Amino acid sequence: MAIMNCIAVIIISISIPISCLMISFPDAAATTAPAPTNLLPHVVPDHAPLEPAGGLDRTLPIYPSIQKICSATSNPKVCVRSLGGPHVEQGQTKVEPIWALVQQANAGINATKRAIAKANRFMHMNDPHYDESWFQVCLKSYDSAVESWENALACLELGFGYNVAEYLTDVSAMTRRCEDAFSGGNPTAVHSSPLTKLDRLILKMASNALDFQKMIFPSSREYSNFLNQPRSTNQSV
Repeated sequence: MAIMNCIAVIIISISIPISCLMISFPDAAATTAPAPTNLLPHVVPDHAPLEPAGGLDRTLPIYPSIQKICSATSNPKVCVRSLGGPHVEQGQTKVEPIWALVQQANAGINATKRAIAKANRFMHMNDPHYDESWFQVCLKSYDSAVESWENALACLELGFGYNVAEYLTDVSAMTRRCEDAFSGGNPTAVHSSPLTKLDRLILKMASNALDFQKMIFPSSREYSNFLNQPRSTNQSV
């Protein structure tokens, strides 16, 4: 029986990112926020939807609760598009920061996977305007970004706010690294990336997710602000 219990503990621990079990800075106090137990709680129906704001997808109703929480992010329009869906429209989901972060992260994962597909297409087109190695850098960076999105969600489940901030910041760093591959780190370079539009969307989603992280874990606000400062990405992948 003791052996079987040991095996069970090992199996459970494998599914948890190791870095979620540590706080990166010893001097920083660990967040005491409890691990969320239900990311999509059932609640009473929301108020009637508002008219979509200018520039937004008019096929999606915008409920006051979504408009309110998105107004507190750095990219409200991207937030609104990310937080829609039948659960919200039917009033079956409570719109609060934990749920919003999960929705935004999942939208970020999907956007990053679209970027992977696009990079693969361009890499095999043999376009003389682009070097194949640039797309290879982007593909490696996007793979790391997807893993960081997923690790951020895993750490959110465990209630480790500092690690959530770290992984979301890594998403931004990996995305910028893709852009750097086309410019060589020189912002005035003439090589334009066909991935720029998706990269900007991913960066906005990561920024929104960090905004939600600060709402959920206010004690880690200063730390996540520090992580979100621009950092050099001119290094090999």
